[in-house]
Amino acid sequence: PVLSARMGVWVSGFFGSGKSHFIKILSYLLENIEAVNPKDGSIRRAAQFFDERKIKDAMLLADVQRAVQGSSDVILFNIDAKADSKSDRDVILQVFLRVFNEKLGFSGDAPHVAHMERHLVSKGAYDAFKAAFTEKNGNPWEAERDAVDFHRDDVVYAFAKALKQSDESAAAWFDNARDTYKINIEGLAKLIRDYLDTKPTGHRIIFLVDEVGQFIGDNTQLMLTLQTITEQLGTLSQGRAW
Repeated sequence: PVLSARMGVWVSGFFGSGKSHFIKILSYLLENIEAVNPKDGSIRRAAQFFDERKIKDAMLLADVQRAVQGSSDVILFNIDAKADSKSDRDVILQVFLRVFNEKLGFSGDAPHVAHMERHLVSKGAYDAFKAAFTEKNGNPWEAERDAVDFHRDDVVYAFAKALKQSDESAAAWFDNARDTYKINIEGLAKLIRDYLDTKPTGHRIIFLVDEVGQFIGDNTQLMLTLQTITEQLGTLSQGRAW
């Protein structure tokens, strides 16, 4: 396969061998997060902890330093904790969509709500929508969006005001999205590619999925879904999504 399609890595090891610890440290490193020393307030980036004293191999140290060039979004999650039901054949797709939406600040629980939020952002109207919702409802949008069906009228009002539409057309759009919103693996990969296209060249997004082997078990359908997500991300994102 072409190099850009080789972006799926399976971390294998016996129970208790440190796989979860390894990918957690990897997440800190790839995002190169800041660590603050509580004693003196000094700040160090994650990569600075991997210096010549810790890594004696010059080639490995160079790989670490190269890995933190540019910028990355890192999404580390335990798949069992994020999944609603193992019996749903699309559960892995839904989990990837959930964690991606959450990373972008959209609704994780309701994909159709995240779809509406993404649409508002694309029109430059998301802040206006949130202000109008709070004006009508009294509470911040983020505090109420998981119970959006209880606040339909407030959502429709805010949606219409933000997009300068009639209440009728806003209601039709919202109700249609709730009833018909669906996404497949290719659609998810396109969402991720479109997001990456808004970022600087070289920006990456990295999904680190803990306990996925135990979650999949001997379910070949779940394994196929994970494989297809990996392949679609490789094809559409050309090495920018791992």
